[in-house]
Amino acid sequence: MPELAEVAYSCSLWDPGLGKRINQVITNPTSRVFRDNNRDSFEQNLKGVILSSSFTHGKQMLFSFSGNHWIGIHLGMTGNLAIESKEYSPKKHDALLFRQSSQTLAFRDPRQFGRLRLHLGKKSPDWWNDLPTSMLAESFHSKILTHALGRHARRPIKALLLDQRYFPGMGNWMADEVLWRAKINPSNLSGGIKKTDKKRLFKQIKFVAHGAIKSVGKHGGDPPKSWLFHSRWKDGLKCPKTKNPLIREQIGGRTTCWCPFVQK
Repeated sequence: MPELAEVAYSCSLWDPGLGKRINQVITNPTSRVFRDNNRDSFEQNLKGVILSSSFTHGKQMLFSFSGNHWIGIHLGMTGNLAIESKEYSPKKHDALLFRQSSQTLAFRDPRQFGRLRLHLGKKSPDWWNDLPTSMLAESFHSKILTHALGRHARRPIKALLLDQRYFPGMGNWMADEVLWRAKINPSNLSGGIKKTDKKRLFKQIKFVAHGAIKSVGKHGGDPPKSWLFHSRWKDGLKCPKTKNPLIREQIGGRTTCWCPFVQK
């Protein structure tokens, strides 16, 4: 599933459509991404409006339009945004198309685990306003981590980092990166994290979140070559720091990669 930075990059692909009018709205009658709204409401409310702005928060996207119209997008596992030509013909997995004078904005989702939500109102929707504090925000502070560690003391720290109530946008590879940099074993119970380790952990959460946005979020592709990211996907690869073999195993229900020589 796309994580914080991948979502930010995907959202930016619609930037060429900002400030331009939606001349036609095309929805896929068989797509399940419209389960929160009748798909006809998208066609009725968004034709003729202007795409005004875009925002991301963790794994969520929000687009505002003229006339107090908003749509929320969650990519799910296989959703993605794209820009196509103005003559582009809808394909099987295209859930939503916005035709503009010189291009077509597309949202496609082959497995249909994504989600589209339509909101009408002067203010952004409540579900957006109620999202937890972003890891990129100045208001994201160590008290959030402390609270999570105390409330879920018996959970492996790897599983806790994936909890979107505290770390919105954190996904599997980001959590592995954070723990590797913080030198914390992913199977350690959250309640047993020492004070010095907690400080290092919080620092690395912010470092990885901001670093991912500066690299993947702006340009797509992968984070810097020195990151664990490049060595975590296959068995037999080595730690970028120690050059020793990495371990890949299931922790907290997710495939986890870590270095026993760094994360003791």
